[in-house]
Amino acid sequence: MEPNLSAYIQNQIKQAEQLELQIEETVTQRYQLDAKVKEIEKTLQELEKVDDSSPIYKSVGGILYRVSDKKKLIDELQEQRELSSIRIKTLEKQQKALEQKYKEVEEALKKSYAGTRN
Repeated sequence: MEPNLSAYIQNQIKQAEQLELQIEETVTQRYQLDAKVKEIEKTLQELEKVDDSSPIYKSVGGILYRVSDKKKLIDELQEQRELSSIRIKTLEKQQKALEQKYKEVEEALKKSYAGTRN
């Protein structure tokens, strides 16, 4: 019975490690999206200060091109901000679920390990 329990414990450890990696990836994605949202918000604030007759340029890759419709650009940025905010909320829920699962695996691992020591 000992080899089966040992294999179970090894499986639980692998599962915990995978969950840790998924949590780290989720946190990284959230951080990147948070930074994107802040950048968009700063851009929107600056666009509000710019006079409608002033030229506005948009960066696409390594190219800057002139935007003829300020309102359209603002709408695009607001949509990007909204979509990113929704994605952040989804990632937060995913992170909480992964952390809960990690706690469950950790508890099961502790119980299994304690059972093998007795």
